Amino acid sequence: MTLSNTPIVLVHGLFGNLADTKIISAFGDADVHAPDLIGYGQYQDRDIEHLTLNDQAGHVAAYIRRLGEKKVHLVGHSVGGAVSALVCVLYPELVASFTSVEGNFTLTDAFWCRQIAGKQVPEVASIIDGYKADPDAWIAAAGVPINPWTSALASHWLCNQPASTIKAQAKAVVAATGRDEYLAGIRSLVASPMPVYLIAGARSAGAWDVPDWANTGCTMRMNIPNTGHLMMAEDPALFAKSVLTCLAYRQDRHRPAHSLGIRKTGDAYS
Repeated sequence: MTLSNTPIVLVHGLFGNLADTKIISAFGDADVHAPDLIGYGQYQDRDIEHLTLNDQAGHVAAYIRRLGEKKVHLVGHSVGGAVSALVCVLYPELVASFTSVEGNFTLTDAFWCRQIAGKQVPEVASIIDGYKADPDAWIAAAGVPINPWTSALASHWLCNQPASTIKAQAKAVVAATGRDEYLAGIRSLVASPMPVYLIAGARSAGAWDVPDWANTGCTMRMNIPNTGHLMMAEDPALFAKSVLTCLAYRQDRHRPAHSLGIRKTGDAYS
């Protein structure tokens, strides 16, 4: 599958990042980037006391500008989907397409963030320390099979950020997605000429609180078979194939998907 030279930028969720070699290499020859958000990885020393999702969106926009390209394909997973949606709304000149991979639409999607946002940092640290004591059990709870690679990935994701970042990011997600203008911004995005793709794991798709107007108005919707919320850890190749399939699809938005011989919803490749 071939694409243009437009870079793909992967924006990670609440834990870790998507810069793992196995995940990136699954995209083949595509030009793929996976930056850390503020408070994560190389940016752990940033001030996150008053962190907002707009701050994270500005951070991603600055990263895109440093790539020296006019636009990128932006792919956001979970909390990263919420950040990426704001990048599209606030900096549309930087985005060629938006792919939400079970990205937050409403507070229903942010149920775990709501729990974390209400706790003190030492409480959050205690929870994460419990995960670190058995990273295999933590990632297996999401349906990820345990092997040497997923075990190492789980440990990396848990260590890529301090508890203070998890608390600050969770609080920022709740504050942003709880505002009416956040969902209104996504709705205007779906109605815009920018291609918007929705990807979910087939096991977790039912819990994703996607409004009807997003499912019907998006350019393409895919549910990846035999995967859940952490589909890129369960099957990196199938995750990458799903993203690339969406990006290779150029729908005439004035014609229904069935007239083009493509299913807009349902399991990918079924």
